[in-house]
Amino acid sequence: MPGIFFVATGIYSNVPQGVAWNGNNIGGSTKRGAGIAMHVGFGSLGGIIASYIYRTQDAPRYFSGHGSLIGLVTMSTCLSVFMTLYMRKENERRDAAHKAPEQYTEHERTAERERGDCASFFRYTV
Repeated sequence: MPGIFFVATGIYSNVPQGVAWNGNNIGGSTKRGAGIAMHVGFGSLGGIIASYIYRTQDAPRYFSGHGSLIGLVTMSTCLSVFMTLYMRKENERRDAAHKAPEQYTEHERTAERERGDCASFFRYTV
């Protein structure tokens, strides 16, 4: 049972990191606000899902519940690795096609600001 404290420490500290990564990689204030709200909202559905995958008839080992969570954590890890690789590749493509973000003037940034993460100065946070 003491291992559960290590699991909780790893999981709960990851939530703010995920919200920050999500918010930093969405351009435009409206899109960013909606993206963060969706991130938190769908994350909160975990409590509802847990009530259905941790059934009393599976006690005390809860193989189906633990198996479901291991599968979801594995899927999440794979998607995070994929998105990290994609964002690095996209940043490289943007670096080759456009000038460096710090070389843009405030006027150029203002002109493209409405394009959000499609703006030529936008780079993903990896």
